[in-house]
Amino acid sequence: MNLCDCKPAPASCGCGDKLPAPGPGLSLAIATVPMQPWETPYEPSKALKQGTIFPCLDLPFFLVGGEPHA
Repeated sequence: MNLCDCKPAPASCGCGDKLPAPGPGLSLAIATVPMQPWETPYEPSKALKQGTIFPCLDLPFFLVGGEPHA
């Protein structure tokens, strides 16, 4: 829902002064982040190649047509 009357709303239109601010009982977002268990990290050379130091975060990257990136 757009509460701004400006079409399009420029950054300096002042609508931010008219819009309701979050208050008690009003949440903008709720994030749920699962706890990651500790595991032995990759060696630095492999971690750099894989893009992560944690094996559980080393997920396949598919380019086109379902072929995994080597």
